[in-house]
Amino acid sequence: PEPVKPATPIAETPPPAKAPEPKTPEAEPVRKPVAAAPRKEDKAPEKHDDAVAMESGASTAPLVEGALGLKLFGRSLRYKDDVFGVLRPYTLGKDVAGVALPGAPQFSGDVTVYPLAPFQKGALARLGLTGSIDQSFGLKSTGSTGAVSYPTTAREWQAGLRYVMPFGQAERYGFEVTGTYGMNTFRIDAVDGERPLDLPNVEYKTAGLGLGLRAALSEKFDFNFRLGYQHPLDSGELSSDAWFPRMSAGAVTGSATLAYRLNSILDVRLKADLRRYFFKFNPEPGDPYVAGGAVDQYPGLSLQVGFRY
Repeated sequence: PEPVKPATPIAETPPPAKAPEPKTPEAEPVRKPVAAAPRKEDKAPEKHDDAVAMESGASTAPLVEGALGLKLFGRSLRYKDDVFGVLRPYTLGKDVAGVALPGAPQFSGDVTVYPLAPFQKGALARLGLTGSIDQSFGLKSTGSTGAVSYPTTAREWQAGLRYVMPFGQAERYGFEVTGTYGMNTFRIDAVDGERPLDLPNVEYKTAGLGLGLRAALSEKFDFNFRLGYQHPLDSGELSSDAWFPRMSAGAVTGSATLAYRLNSILDVRLKADLRRYFFKFNPEPGDPYVAGGAVDQYPGLSLQVGFRY
């Protein structure tokens, strides 16, 4: 038999490798705090000059404001219940259904000064001295026959106090209270020592109270509305013994103005206004004229340059 070979020795299994020891983490370098860079503020959008003017004008009391321009006006005097039919109506301007349309020229102006505005920031800064005047030029009136033209003068002035109470966002609105004393004259002068005796010259002296509302509609447009009552203290020849000595009278006024702002100071204004006097004559037997009453009204339309500073 063949000799048995000894078995090949099994290779020794190498000992398992040792797991690497965990490395100690290196210390991170110390970071120094960095100061935050100042953040640039977002630049506010530039405002248009008119927008700035509207905000500043609405929130601060002006020192002076007013307007000056040309006015077209009319006049219609109509009697009621003329028993004997001897009272002559009067119309200045084109007559439309008994109402005179504005057509006669006048210079028209008004101004309001707030004397305490530079020194006060409160309520007293809104108290102002106000005045206005309308003066005609080149007017003529004719007699009953129409053969003679008589020089005619129409004038109105008022003076008083005005207080403005702003309200609303950025004080874009204002409520007005105005107290005035004034005179409205319509006089027909004589030619060669004669004048129409059937047309009384009137001179209304009045004390009145008015309320108003003003509003900044936009950056360009402003609106103003006023309504008032005037009490006639005297009416000239119309309330004399030769006409209606026992008369009672009253008057209402109203106006609406739309202004287009040119810049922070100037604007262009279109204004419509009306003054209406009404009378109750209270006649008695023996009076020179007998009528129940009358209405004397003056419509007007003005184009003006306004200012506010």
